Amino acid sequence: MSILRTSTTSDSAVLDAIESENAAIFAYGVVAAFSNPARANEVATHMATHRARRDALSVIAVDAGLTPPIAAAGYDIPFPVTDAITAAQLAAQIEADTAAAYRALIEQADSDDLRTFGVEALTDASIRGAGWNLALGTTPATSAFPGE
Repeated sequence: MSILRTSTTSDSAVLDAIESENAAIFAYGVVAAFSNPARANEVATHMATHRARRDALSVIAVDAGLTPPIAAAGYDIPFPVTDAITAAQLAAQIEADTAAAYRALIEQADSDDLRTFGVEALTDASIRGAGWNLALGTTPATSAFPGE
C-alpha cells in the first residue's frame, strides 16, 4: 500500500504566510533603524512576534511534509523610509500585508487548528496595525475586514 500526499491550497497558503513573515521580520529591521527611540521596545516586541509566528508556521509546514521557504537576503520596501514617520508607515504596511496573508490562510485552511492559528494571527496583526495607524493619526485606524 502506498500513501501519496497531494498538495493542497492550504499548503500554499502556509508557505505564503511564512514568506510574508520573513518579509515582515526584514522590514521591521528597517523600522527599527528609523523609528522613534521611545518605540524601540514596541518594535522589538513586534519583530519577535513575527519571528514566533514564522517559526510556528515552519513547524506546521514540516509536519505537513513541506519545506518552509528560507528568508531572502533582502526584500523590497514599498517606499523610502527616512525618518520616524515613514518608519511607522512601514510598520502599519507590514501589519496590513501580514493580515492579508493570514486572511488567505484562513480562507484556504483545511483544518480547524490551522484556521484557528490564522484567526489569531490575523487578529494580532490587525491590532498591531491599528496601533501604528493611531500613532500616525490615520482614520479610521482599523478596517471592518482586516486583510482585505
